[in-house]
Amino acid sequence: MNRIKDFFYNRNDVIVVLLILALAALIIYHRIGIIMDYPQTQGAQAQVQTVEEQVDTTETDE
Repeated sequence: MNRIKDFFYNRNDVIVVLLILALAALIIYHRIGIIMDYPQTQGAQAQVQTVEEQVDTTETDE
């Protein structure tokens, strides 16, 4: 039992760092699709806004 306790006591800092890195990697891996789709989302929103502006100007011209 002391050997296991000594192992964790001696390597506690390394274990905490590895857990933090694993958690960060998991979050990034989970969110990478959303991050990579962001430019397409912005482009689609810009197109919708442009179409709405064109519709507004044609309605006011009549």
